[in-house]
Amino acid sequence: MKQGKKKLYLGIAAFLLLFWVFFPVYWVLKTSFAPEEEVWGMGLPHNPTLQNFRDIFTVRRGSMVEVTGAMLSISPTIVTPLRNTLFVAVLAVFLTMVVSSIAAFNLSRFAYRGKRIVSSYILFAYVFPPFILMVPITVAMRRLGLYDSLWGLMFAHLAYTIPFATYMLRGYFMGIPQELEEAAQVDGCSRFQSFVRITLPLAAPGLVTVAIFSFVLSWGDVVFATVLLNTQDQYTLPIHIGFFLWGGEIVDPGRLAATALVAGLIPAFLYIAIQRFVQMGLVAGAVKG
Repeated sequence: MKQGKKKLYLGIAAFLLLFWVFFPVYWVLKTSFAPEEEVWGMGLPHNPTLQNFRDIFTVRRGSMVEVTGAMLSISPTIVTPLRNTLFVAVLAVFLTMVVSSIAAFNLSRFAYRGKRIVSSYILFAYVFPPFILMVPITVAMRRLGLYDSLWGLMFAHLAYTIPFATYMLRGYFMGIPQELEEAAQVDGCSRFQSFVRITLPLAAPGLVTVAIFSFVLSWGDVVFATVLLNTQDQYTLPIHIGFFLWGGEIVDPGRLAATALVAGLIPAFLYIAIQRFVQMGLVAGAVKG
């Protein structure tokens, strides 16, 4: 009897957890394909349409919509914010991989005075709340002439992607035998060549893992984008979504859901495509770190 109750409770808990996770996904999916007159319905749309997706790629500035009796300007096309977000995320991943792989190799292979302090500092930077950095980073970007630019936003993202990537890769590099690098050096490779030809290929799962997580961190950033970007042509997707909100009201739920679906599917498909490498990298980084 007790075993039966335990299974019942576990089943109820599992159902509630799945409902909590998947109901928002269901709501976004059904709303994105619903015509205007069915967007607030709980069930699946009776007349599904792709119009919301066509609109977010074609609607321009100055388009108006009536909300609570007032005419409001709805969002422009999603193309520019999507391009801006991809530009920032891809560059942030590239620079994160270059800097963090070298820093992690240094921490995993060399012994020198102050190494423990450096490792502790990187771990502290990894868990440090990013929003606390808003004021100093904003001041720095203004002085460097990078305020209200995608380059400035990209460099700001490095403040939390590099510590995370360095901490993960350090643990992965520590699991790679140094004898392999020493054998390559005996054969005539320099230390840097052995790092590029031996260590990095063996650390491919870890590199893929940090690349995906760095991409997701940059892709979904709202804090730095809100503070550092001031021109509509520079806006990224998280800021672009704000066009659909006014005074606590959702201006256009159909297009909002379509935009959210497009924004979420890109990192989701990227993760699914290389899920095996991500799992290997996470396990190795967690165990060896």
